[in-house]
Amino acid sequence: MSVREIHTEIIRPTRSEIAALSRLPVAAIVDALGKKGALSHCLKLQTPGLILCGSAVTALGPDVTVRRAAIDLAQPGDIIVVAADGCKERSCFGGVTAAHMQSRGITGVLVDGMVRDVAELRRLAFPTVARGTTPFNYDYPAGREDGAVNVPVDIDGVRITPGDVVVGDEDGAVVVPRDQVTAVIAEAQAAMSAEAEKWWGRRGQSLGAVQQLADSGYTII
Repeated sequence: MSVREIHTEIIRPTRSEIAALSRLPVAAIVDALGKKGALSHCLKLQTPGLILCGSAVTALGPDVTVRRAAIDLAQPGDIIVVAADGCKERSCFGGVTAAHMQSRGITGVLVDGMVRDVAELRRLAFPTVARGTTPFNYDYPAGREDGAVNVPVDIDGVRITPGDVVVGDEDGAVVVPRDQVTAVIAEAQAAMSAEAEKWWGRRGQSLGAVQQLADSGYTII
């Protein structure tokens, strides 16, 4: 991937598509993607009860000025994806930055690394997905590592291209490629409706599992 490049324009899904994805459970989205796109279980929602959902503006590396450039270029409804290489020694996001991002209409952050000020993030109700928390942060200005804005980044083997939609809930996080958003919404909605109808029809009934196991050779005692 390219470094020392700042891309100012990205292509985003429509706001109605992002809103539709925000109403879908991450598990249903992963199913609709054929079990692809899910990020590692190590990346967890640090703000329980909230939903992370928005077009990804990517910041490669933990450098503070690079991340600020990503914030400057983000539009209302976007989220910032900080590709900090999974660093666990220092946090690169906290409450002051979250408050500023929120004031600009940015709807959340995914940090491939650590964050701090979690009580403040929860008070702000700012959706935050990260690997964990630590009170230690970088000594700013950092400037120790080249970075980039709005370039494709890889997190846990999942490619995130600027404009893709990241959705996170308490099950985990998933990346929906921008060109698959419409199909994923339709597939997930249809599957959830079919599943609800199936289980509504079976309510209170035996699932027949004991007989199925007996038929397959289990000894029923």
